[in-house]
Amino acid sequence: MPINDWQFWVVTLVMLASLWLLKLVLLPKKKGTKATLTVGGKPVGKKPKSKSKDCNCG
Repeated sequence: MPINDWQFWVVTLVMLASLWLLKLVLLPKKKGTKATLTVGGKPVGKKPKSKSKDCNCG
């Protein structure tokens, strides 16, 4: 490898920069916190917890 040649270092830096840009474009970004869907101040899709221990199965 011609490590004393300036062109080697220029090409190496360009390659590293292009790999960094590909990483930014192709890899998924970190997801933020999820928001809770509410209608009228009450969460949607969650069933209220029963306060009694009876399962109302029968």
